Amino acid sequence: MKYMVFVDFDGVLTSNRVHFSHHDPKYPMWATFDPVVVEFFNRVDRTFDDVSFVWTTTWRNRVIPGLHTEHWAYSMWYNAGFRGQFAKEWRVNHEDDDRLHQYRAQEIKEYLEKWTPLDFVIIDDSDYGFNDTLGVKRFVKTSSDDGMLFKHMRDIWSMMGNWDRIRL
Repeated sequence: MKYMVFVDFDGVLTSNRVHFSHHDPKYPMWATFDPVVVEFFNRVDRTFDDVSFVWTTTWRNRVIPGLHTEHWAYSMWYNAGFRGQFAKEWRVNHEDDDRLHQYRAQEIKEYLEKWTPLDFVIIDDSDYGFNDTLGVKRFVKTSSDDGMLFKHMRDIWSMMGNWDRIRL
């Protein structure tokens, strides 16, 4: 894994804007991924060599432990149109311990120490002290109301400016 994209869900892949437009009164939770964000992630995968996506969301530990959780995770993304790849260890804090999400920056730091990619970006709608904890500015803050906007995509793309591109 050369490069990693750490992804939160709420406020990145889904948002109040997406939920409002796809609202189903029979299911009041955010249940739809933003198709524009999914296509942006597909573009990242098509453009850069050896990019892996890693879940940082609290959703990673909220279903049946073990293989069923992993199957659910892959299915959800691929059914939304995602065609990229997850890292071998597809989520931070893979031991399913129930640490609260305020430790998210520390969880990413521990993950990076284990897997040591060349570079990474973090996409989240909340700042858990990522830049301070990691000592580098690799964080793009999105919006829980509007999700990932064009300005966020430009910021992410800019951070990936030195990444190796796929040679076709």
